[in-house]
Amino acid sequence: MRLARPGTLRAVVAVLVFGFFFLGSETSVPPVLPDSMGSADFSDISMKGLSDGLPDGLSILEEEAPPDEGLYYSVYKVVRGDTVSQIADVYDVTVDSIVTFNRITNTRTLSIGKLLKIPSMNGILYDPKKGDTPASISLAFNISEERIKEVNGIDDDTLTGEKPIFLPDARLSSFALREINGDLFKWPIRGWITSWYGWRDDPFTGERSFHTGIDVGSSVGVAVYAAMEGVVAAVGYSTAAGNYLVISHHSRYSTMYAHLSSTAVRVGQRVSQYALIGRVGTTGYSTGPHLHFTVSKNGRTINPMTVLR
Repeated sequence: MRLARPGTLRAVVAVLVFGFFFLGSETSVPPVLPDSMGSADFSDISMKGLSDGLPDGLSILEEEAPPDEGLYYSVYKVVRGDTVSQIADVYDVTVDSIVTFNRITNTRTLSIGKLLKIPSMNGILYDPKKGDTPASISLAFNISEERIKEVNGIDDDTLTGEKPIFLPDARLSSFALREINGDLFKWPIRGWITSWYGWRDDPFTGERSFHTGIDVGSSVGVAVYAAMEGVVAAVGYSTAAGNYLVISHHSRYSTMYAHLSSTAVRVGQRVSQYALIGRVGTTGYSTGPHLHFTVSKNGRTINPMTVLR
């Protein structure tokens, strides 16, 4: 993969996002002395002498601070092989910064030729909610209230919510980042895909029907594991699904495991990711041993391949 260095892209665009700069201040850094030097008199040691032992170009006493340019963004054009994490590494910002600044909901769908805005500092773009203030946001994200005001030019205590603001140094929750990266769920079994999510010819009737999950071929009795941590919402039997179970997860996700030969959990039981929950079978509407695996969000099925790791 060939990512251009940030400096080569300044000609593309380097503009202020919120239209202002702020000034920094110089800070005097006292020399750090080894404990072994005890309480000796150092009054005759010059500052230059303390820095002489450091390699050329690494003197902390003579280091020039980078220019304080405020918040701006550069633009990067995605090429084949790029990933958001690799782009973030090149620009020395977090993945959180890039995905929120560009409203990316699934990093796996990053398309060649897409133009990405790369912010000049770490943080996330945030849509204020009713009643939000810089103080409440700083507490929620454990970041500086003054930095929020400074970067966004905020004077009023209550935010209007009419436009997003940038939260310097803020991070997404680990769950939110897992969701955006498509890393929420682990494969419940090892096997081979025998039927994909979406429209297909029914294996019994030959008629077109919508398949609400993926079928993973395996052998009877092979262990089936929870794809993500959660609470068992249902365990039962139906003519179509055979022995099945459903697990409810964070953020209104749920998973269903069908055609099992047996189940190993009960309703209401909390399970960890990759906990044993049942075994492969061929019960119900089935042509052979396999696991039917469905992922739903807000009650509607989604393609499991977009969230499986």
